[in-house]
Amino acid sequence: MPLKTRFRLAVQVLTPLHIGTGHTLRQDFDYVLRDGCVLRLHEERFLEWISARGEDFARLTQGVPPGQILGSNPEPHLVRYALPGTPMNTQEIRECVKDAFDRPYLPASSLKGALRTVLLWQAWREANLSLNRVRLGDKPRFAAKELEKDVFGRTPHEDLLKALRLADSRPADKDRLIVVNVRCVSRAAREGIPLALEAVTPETTFLVEGHVDETAFQPWGNWSKKGFLPAEKRTWLDWERLAWAARERARERIHRDMAWAQHAGIDLAPWKKLLEQMSKPSLKGFPLQIGYGTGWLGTTLGAALLADPKFAEVYRSPKNRMGFNPRTHRQTPLERFPVSRRLARLNQTNQPLGWVWVVPKEEP
Repeated sequence: MPLKTRFRLAVQVLTPLHIGTGHTLRQDFDYVLRDGCVLRLHEERFLEWISARGEDFARLTQGVPPGQILGSNPEPHLVRYALPGTPMNTQEIRECVKDAFDRPYLPASSLKGALRTVLLWQAWREANLSLNRVRLGDKPRFAAKELEKDVFGRTPHEDLLKALRLADSRPADKDRLIVVNVRCVSRAAREGIPLALEAVTPETTFLVEGHVDETAFQPWGNWSKKGFLPAEKRTWLDWERLAWAARERARERIHRDMAWAQHAGIDLAPWKKLLEQMSKPSLKGFPLQIGYGTGWLGTTLGAALLADPKFAEVYRSPKNRMGFNPRTHRQTPLERFPVSRRLARLNQTNQPLGWVWVVPKEEP
């Protein structure tokens, strides 16, 4: 048996994808607008440029933003990159991850986290688990920590997914980035709070390389502890099993989102297109939703929890405060939870965020 099973994946973006850095770009400080585009300013070059311009430097020290000094037509060498689109009703843009040359890429951690959620969802179904049989943590953010340990391993050294090694993707070209406007939409608030994101445009493809460390399932890989990475769990990482689980989970999620969209009076076309992609029998791929905008249903067991008889008790527990609106101090009725979705406005349509299609690289 080989020590490593290598693979390459092509990850095609289906809907706008944003994986954030945590940094927010501000108009006139980090970017300026020109002819329907966002021009991202080059901070280092700007400082060199303005240090030799006495009057403009004095204005800068008096608090005048760089964008107002440069105007809407800065010199080309002062612009890092330009993005199609402009923010609406906001002067901030959330930055997405890029390499040193401002090219977007797909972090391995984002892809692996989505796969981990799929495997946990599948384990919950196969073991016929329920909230009566698992112990939830005291902190809402880490409520499923004990469940994850039971499924994947009690310590990081025993975690099944330590055998799955992924690298960050190869970067895409700069021109695959756009600015999209996003709103948190519900039936009661169709407009929602405006947000602007740097996002990877649909039809972008990332190449991801990785391998499965087979030694983690061999006797020489578990000499220090009996039962270390049980051999039967190797099947969890088999392509067919993983692809089937991801398709089933995505289908469940999409149907639930379509019911919400129909109730909210939103066009169902983007979700129908995702279902059509999954219905092609010749494809070996599977869908995942990653990055910003996945919401509670995308980062948890989702519908599997909503169907659990004990979930109503967990939902109404004061320590969890699920569905609680801090502005109205009211809790969303359980049958309507989650009440909102984050949708991007692109090509005159509302689209869900972060859906990608994963296929083996060898497949045409």
